[in-house]
Amino acid sequence: MLQLFCSWPGGYPHPTLHWQEEGHDLENSSWLISSTSSSDTHVETLNSSYLSHRKVFKCVGSHVVKQEEPACSVEIKVPSLELEPPKTCFVGDNVTLTCRVTESVPAARLTWLRGITQPEIEPGGRYFIAQEGNVSHLTIQNCSQGIDGGCYVCKAQNPVGLREVFVCLTVKQPTNIVGVVGAVVVLSLMAVLTISGVVLYYNPLLCLRGAAFRSQDSDDVLVLVDSEDDDDDEGNGEENTMGSSIKQEAMALVNGNSIQAAYLNCPTEGDEGEQHSVVPLQKTSGEDTQGT
Repeated sequence: MLQLFCSWPGGYPHPTLHWQEEGHDLENSSWLISSTSSSDTHVETLNSSYLSHRKVFKCVGSHVVKQEEPACSVEIKVPSLELEPPKTCFVGDNVTLTCRVTESVPAARLTWLRGITQPEIEPGGRYFIAQEGNVSHLTIQNCSQGIDGGCYVCKAQNPVGLREVFVCLTVKQPTNIVGVVGAVVVLSLMAVLTISGVVLYYNPLLCLRGAAFRSQDSDDVLVLVDSEDDDDDEGNGEENTMGSSIKQEAMALVNGNSIQAAYLNCPTEGDEGEQHSVVPLQKTSGEDTQGT
């Protein structure tokens, strides 16, 4: 039912008050349950089955010393709820669900249900309910994955109507960060090894080619060839005083592509510890393997 209160304090004698709906007095309507007056206040109780959203009721007062009749009005409204986003709770933690009424005349009564067909949740145990004005908070302690997960119903009701909104809760196990990182590393190594095995299985020549390249780089040789030089260098007086010498030709084969020749003048018997060397360098292609 709906009760309408109207008050006009401070008058003497007491004023006369009555409620109207669309210009008609409610005393003569079929939805009036009771009507009471005390000094400067008048109360009428109506059957809620005749009420509708945004219906307007007006209270009109009259007094012996006031010619005009002052009035005040009230517009009744169905409750309107604000949608709450889904919540997540880890096992063993606490979580708070919120239900907010944005519009309701008269004020709505807020209740929580575990489901549409379930009874109302009573405060106590692991459930705590606190209402501040038009906001209600449901706190669940020590979340359990098998019991607390699901959608809860926030119900707002006044004599004009009823509104419900769902607030869904997901309960998860705590995430093991170390285990996740270790699993990712192991899977990455397994993937690398698998790919390497597949490549070697279908193309084993890659390893042989790599070995051939390494052996080619390490096959550098140094060859010493003895040769007699019968001609003396022109214009060099110091070399004319030296005895006959033996030129040694050093050829180095580098990577099979080029050779370098070095001529070393070695002293013969009779030279007094002096050693003169002439090192001309010549670089030719791998096909031309003879030095000058």
